[in-house]
Amino acid sequence: MKTATMEIVTKKEEKQSTLLAAGIRMCRSFQQWIDREELKSYDWWDIWSCRYGLWAKKLYYKNKLAGAPAVLPMIVMDIFWPSFRRFFATKKMYPIGHAQVGLGYLNLYNATGDKNYLDRALKLVDPLLQMASPRAKDLGWGMKHEWMTVQGLVPADTPCNTQTAYAYEFFVALYSITGNEAYLDLLHKIAKHVAQDFPEWRTGDMLVSSYSTIDERRVINANAYRMYMLIDAGLRFNNPVYTEKGIATLNYILSMQSEDGSWVYSEDQDFIDGFHTCFVLKNLFKVNQMLKNPSPAIARAIHSGLEYYCNHLIDKHGLPVPFSVKPRLVLYKYDVYDFAECISLFTLTGSRRKQLAGIVQFAERKFQQKEGWFLFRLFSFWKSKGVPYIRSANSAMFLALTELIKSEISRIDQPSAE
Repeated sequence: MKTATMEIVTKKEEKQSTLLAAGIRMCRSFQQWIDREELKSYDWWDIWSCRYGLWAKKLYYKNKLAGAPAVLPMIVMDIFWPSFRRFFATKKMYPIGHAQVGLGYLNLYNATGDKNYLDRALKLVDPLLQMASPRAKDLGWGMKHEWMTVQGLVPADTPCNTQTAYAYEFFVALYSITGNEAYLDLLHKIAKHVAQDFPEWRTGDMLVSSYSTIDERRVINANAYRMYMLIDAGLRFNNPVYTEKGIATLNYILSMQSEDGSWVYSEDQDFIDGFHTCFVLKNLFKVNQMLKNPSPAIARAIHSGLEYYCNHLIDKHGLPVPFSVKPRLVLYKYDVYDFAECISLFTLTGSRRKQLAGIVQFAERKFQQKEGWFLFRLFSFWKSKGVPYIRSANSAMFLALTELIKSEISRIDQPSAE
């Protein structure tokens, strides 16, 4: 496949925006890498989904003191020799990778009018559908590995709204561009799955669902994704059941925000981190734009959440950090997922544009490798060569950069807009 270009974006336009120029450079380089790799990669979670990793995690969750010596060798190996996973893992394609890269191509198509990007996105549809979970009654996606949680083992391909939401958004965008009703049929199936297949609990006007279809973890960001899909589907298909469930989930998310504007990860895990906070804020922002008469409480929650994020999850250098409240000892300084979601959040909300420029420049200088892919984590004590992971978080970074490109081109078209 020929590498798509952005030649329609003129040199003059690039000069008008250093953000646009950086985004274009980074995306061009990344596209060359994914053309070679065909969206296959190892995964950060490979070490924890092997037999030893599952055992070590289970032991750690039962007793941190007893489990620490079991997980430590894997952590050390992953820092100093991450390519050791090739001895027990294989490169795979991941649903979230296809969906996020597909959304990125559609952003570039909308920004430039270059049909090559639309063609690229369309070629990802069939592989994405082939990766759908056989465990979903209608249509949903999970992760391609087993993983151990505080509540036990979750098998590979167990449907999760955190994965399904990107496929849903991809098909929403494809329908908006093409008008092909086949994508509406897919959205119907996804919405039915999201509304019916997850354990859920009601308290008054609030509704919370499980992270996956088989566990009982009440995770805030997973419910934010469910909220977005149900409200969109309810309005799109005039389905009051979906809308009511979405609004009830919204009420739950608003109720879980602390007075300082933060959200803990889940009801039984009280750490606060950067990219999951971004997930919650972005979904609230989308829903606030989607509703005809949104409650002022949504805007207040977004404002308060953004204030917390900028004050506690951005460091003195103006860069996104992993945690404001840590769940354990954290050895890395920066994580590419935090950078990707920060770029996406600030672009979506129009926040901190000057700060955004520094974040993008740092990501290009420190995270992006000469081959085009993005390093997973940066350590203050070790310059890791790293291994590229589509899911963590190369596809998310590509999507964020295409959102940035689209936004910057729009700003140039409307120079008076600030």
